[in-house]
Amino acid sequence: RESCFKRVREDRTRLLWKSRVCVVVGFQDQELIKSAFQGIVSDELNRLRKPSLVVDDDEKTLTSAELDLDGDGEGDMLWEYEGLHDAYQGDREEILLEIQRIFYEDIRAESNPKELKSCIEAWEEEEDEYLARAVYEHMQLSDEVVGKKIWCPVCKQGELLEKPKAIHCTLCELQLNKCDEVNLDILESRLADAHTEHFDRGCRQKPKFQIQTRFGLTALYLTCQDCNVFDIVI
Repeated sequence: RESCFKRVREDRTRLLWKSRVCVVVGFQDQELIKSAFQGIVSDELNRLRKPSLVVDDDEKTLTSAELDLDGDGEGDMLWEYEGLHDAYQGDREEILLEIQRIFYEDIRAESNPKELKSCIEAWEEEEDEYLARAVYEHMQLSDEVVGKKIWCPVCKQGELLEKPKAIHCTLCELQLNKCDEVNLDILESRLADAHTEHFDRGCRQKPKFQIQTRFGLTALYLTCQDCNVFDIVI
């Protein structure tokens, strides 16, 4: 009995894979468990009987094929003998129920980690897609022209250009006064940091950028109505 239970645990992967195949062809788990039960019991009984069974004078050990103990079940003498079912019906049902419990326990143990792993992978793919979209939408680079293009975060259509005294958009009214520490490279870096910080807060909505003048200072701000964020970019 313990050997049968041990076999079920050891063959968990094979049984689970077989259960998936059986679902496709229309078999039920109960049929699979019964088939596995007969195969395991036959094999274990054959293993116990092999050392003590001899034939002829050469003491040739009988094989499982000769005993027909682990065949397909149709010619299996062990399962055709009705006296076995009558004499050990209680033990048979007990072992079958225990195998069924182990089988379903393994399915539950296997399914939960897989579901968790699937959720984690989906979340990671969503995160990568969000970051890639943000980078390409607001900081598209072009190797076909001299230098690199930085697209306007406000209108998302114009190109940001750097002049001696200001950074401005070619299409909208965005204009930032420059100082010694501010240039296009720093602005690009700050836009990337702003996206990352917003994403790290757990918000998956796309933020917006706008120019506002407060306390006599004009600055670029990141805003999001979903998480109520209002941060200065530069």
